[in-house]
Formats: sequence, C-alpha cells, structure tokens
Amino acid sequence: MDKIVELHAKEYEQKPQVLCEVPGVCTLFGSFADFCNGWSIVGTAQTTLTVAVSKRDDQMVRLYNATVNDRKRFSLSNIKFRKEDRWGNFIKGVVSIMSGENHPFCGLNLTVEGSLLLGDPMSISTAVSLGTCLVLNKLFDLKLDNSTIIRIAYQSNVAFNNESCRISDLIAMLSFRPNRLLFFDLLSVSYQEISFPFGDSDADYVAVLLDSKISPIAMREEIKSKRLAAKKAFDALRKFKPSGAIRDFPEGDLHARMIPLPENERHICTYVLMESHITNDASFMIQQHEVVNLGKAMNRIQNGLRDLMEMTCPEVDWLIKRASETTGCLGAVQIANGLSGNILLLLSKEALPRYISRLEDYEHIFGFHPKYYIYQSQGGAKVMFPED
Repeated sequence: MDKIVELHAKEYEQKPQVLCEVPGVCTLFGSFADFCNGWSIVGTAQTTLTVAVSKRDDQMVRLYNATVNDRKRFSLSNIKFRKEDRWGNFIKGVVSIMSGENHPFCGLNLTVEGSLLLGDPMSISTAVSLGTCLVLNKLFDLKLDNSTIIRIAYQSNVAFNNESCRISDLIAMLSFRPNRLLFFDLLSVSYQEISFPFGDSDADYVAVLLDSKISPIAMREEIKSKRLAAKKAFDALRKFKPSGAIRDFPEGDLHARMIPLPENERHICTYVLMESHITNDASFMIQQHEVVNLGKAMNRIQNGLRDLMEMTCPEVDWLIKRASETTGCLGAVQIANGLSGNILLLLSKEALPRYISRLEDYEHIFGFHPKYYIYQSQGGAKVMFPED
C-alpha cells in the first residue's frame, strides 16, 4: 500500500484518507457458465487493484490512473458517461448512483493503481467499481452492507456503463478467505465455500498457474467476440426451451442436430453446457481429492475450448501439448483471470521440475519468459486507513 500512498500524495499534494485493495478473480472452471446460468468455481487471482481517496473542498472529482499514467476529472453537478473517459466512467457510475441515493458527497481526489488495470475490460470495470464503492463507504461512513455495495457496483457497470458484470465476481472479490474456493450455482446466485487441497507445495499434487506472458491484449478481442457469440447462441437456444433452466437443455438434442441452429452456435452451446456440467462434477472431485478424475475434467474443458470454441493461440497450444507429454501432469486448462494465455496445471510435485525444464524451449521459440507459481487463493478486498 505504500506505493499508492506515495503516488497519491505526489499527484494531489495530500495524503489519502482511505485505501482499498481489491483482488482479481480467477475462474478455474465454468468461465462461460453465466450464459446458461450454470456452475462455476472461482478463486482470487494474483492481480490486484489498489484505490486511494481523499476529500476536496470543492465539487470537482479528479482521477489518476497511475498504472497507465492517465488523468480524468468531472464535476459532481454534471456526472455523465463519456466514451473518451474510458476507465474513469467506472468511478463516475458509482458516484452517480450514490449521489442519486442521497448519500453525502464532496469533491474527491482518487487514485487507482495495480496489475489488474492491465486485464480485460470486465475485470477492470468490476474491480474499479467495487474498489470505489468500498473507499467511499469508508470515507463518508455510509455503513453500507455488502449486498448494497454489490448492487451499486453492479448497477454502475450494467446501467451507467453498459458493461458486462457478474455478481459472482463481485461476491468473490468481497468474500474470500485464503486457501478456499467458491463454488457458485449461478441459477440461484448462491455459493458454497470449498477447501482447496492443491495450493501447498508439500502436497502430493499441486495446482500451478502458468502465465505464458503473451501480450495482455493478444486474445482480448477474441475472448470478447466469443462471449458475444455465446450470448447470441443462447438467445437462439432459449427459443427452443421456453420453460425450465437452460442449463438443463438436453445435450443429446444438440449432438443429434434435432435443434435447427447454425453449426457455430451449436458448437458454442454444446461447449458451454458441457463446461458447466463438468464444473458441477469438479466441485466434488476437488473436495474428495480425486486428482485423476479432476485432471481428466480439466483436459475435457481444454479440448472443448480448442475444438468447439476455437479459442486458443500457438503459445497456449504449445504449453498444453508439453503438459500432456509430461509424466505426472494430470491436466491442463486455459483459465479466465482477466489476462491472456494463463493455464492451470494439475501435476505431482515430482513432475513440476520436469515440466518447468521445458519452458526454456518455449522462451527460445516464442521469445517470452513464462512465469509460474503454485496457485493459492488469496483473501478478499481490504479497506484501511493509511496509518493501518
């Protein structure tokens, strides 16, 4: 937190009054489950966003994005969405909603900083809106509960900014305890906390998160286009299931081509339904330490991403292929954590050095130096005063 205190003080010539750190969200299983109201398993990511805020004695709000060295400003008397304000709109949305609900406000100096600001648009908008809610709640002593904070952050994204936002991501950012995962039922918007047995280097099998280090924007447009295509595909599929949960749509009807969907939409629906049901099964496998079956589940999801969603790149293909060739590596799957080309591996601790030794070849071929670490879910968002 010392870094953002220094940056804020340098930018505004005053120290921040409230600080907040928000973790990114890492969807290990079920990254497309929101389209069928299925199941997802999420943890927190290593990426973070920090927010610092202090009061002004006027009606201006000044914003500083220290990560990309960008500045915005607006007046409390004229809060409007402006396309050119980009990330600043996520803060505007929160202030607009809070002001409209008659919470007391004065001018603000606000700084954002952190690796999460280099992620995909949905990760940035979700984290910035939540972090803004949390620091303003503390700064003005509004005493808002978590459900109200989630509602405001969600409305800021969806209503003010017309951005996609998952309530499950907001819940995850707020609710995490270390070394736990949240297993979501998106149909009921409910979840249960499950232990994560593969985050300890002393365990027989460990989960390793591998960052291929390709450009953060390398697959961004592809992922965005796939999500838009998934929405279109499920809008079409729902016409053939006017009642009941869409996640219960018979996959056999899709395989048998009994439903008149274009082939691309059929593939997308098949994958999303399959991924969601595998995720439901994976929650049990994780809790029961069924490593072999869990590895197979990861591989099935990855094969679907490649063959049905056609969502991959040469770097990811190479890393996945090397995993399949490494004795003791049970599974590998591309995950959603706001960045491009991140892969979750499940392997024995004896297999880890064998796999890592192959990464020198990767760097030689592609020119990127990959980073890896044993995956452990961190805690949730933290709000504090600078002296804390």
